Amino acid sequence: MNRLMYVLEETFSSLRKNLILAVAAVAVVAVSLGILGLVVLGVNVLSNTIKNSESKVGEINIYLKDQVTETERVEMQRVIESMPEVNKEKLVYKSKADALEEFKNQHPDNPELWELLEENPLPASFVVVTLDPAKVGEVANRLENDPAFQGKYERIKTASPVIEKLENVYEKFRYVGFLVVIVLGVVSILLVSVTIQVAIFARRREIAIMKLVGATNWFIRWPFVLEGISEGLVGSAVAILVALAVKVWILDKLIDNLQFLRLSLSPGLLAVLFPCMVLGGVVIGALGSAYALGRFLEV
Repeated sequence: MNRLMYVLEETFSSLRKNLILAVAAVAVVAVSLGILGLVVLGVNVLSNTIKNSESKVGEINIYLKDQVTETERVEMQRVIESMPEVNKEKLVYKSKADALEEFKNQHPDNPELWELLEENPLPASFVVVTLDPAKVGEVANRLENDPAFQGKYERIKTASPVIEKLENVYEKFRYVGFLVVIVLGVVSILLVSVTIQVAIFARRREIAIMKLVGATNWFIRWPFVLEGISEGLVGSAVAILVALAVKVWILDKLIDNLQFLRLSLSPGLLAVLFPCMVLGGVVIGALGSAYALGRFLEV
């Protein structure tokens, strides 16, 4: 018990004596782990957005002109149903009234968006789903060139280009984010190492006396190891608070206010992320201490 109290007292005494360096080390650890947390949150949101949108990859929206007659609409539907690539069970026709009602349901808190309209500006449309998402481009091109559709649609839209752009952003964000985290992690380890080196230098005479009276190697090392781990733990705690604040004050509000983007965060992610950030702080502190002890403390 006396040994434990001695180690803890020496650890906190060293932190007080090198307060500026310790604060700098904590700040860098917090920044590196904070960025890690934000990158993980961002990657998770983008990944979920892509997954939520993938259901739309095989979907084709055909917006019709207002002048299309019922006979022409029936002929267009017959052409769509004749295509073997189309999932006939999921084929949907939305009239102008259906489109307006759907718009109202999507924006229940903003009735002024439609109350001031003198007429319904939304077009009728077909929602076509292909059996194979890879065939969506081929089906869309055939519909565009079919005589039954010529001059009768405003546009034919697919989600594939949007998904491809999201995937490109996702890949770049993930690689750049984790590269920055690795670089900052290395900087954190080196800065923790510097604080331990300063502590070793400040106590060099005390260490020499302890060796003369027979103190074991680990009895001498433990205060320095705990000093590095303490800096890592405090830095991880700050990083967790920052990540939690970003999640509550920014991310949650974006998810609530931008529902049309299908943003979401995986349930249980924070329960895994935060312990990993604490573990990361311990590892950074321990590695920084080990590097300094291995190079500058001969016991």
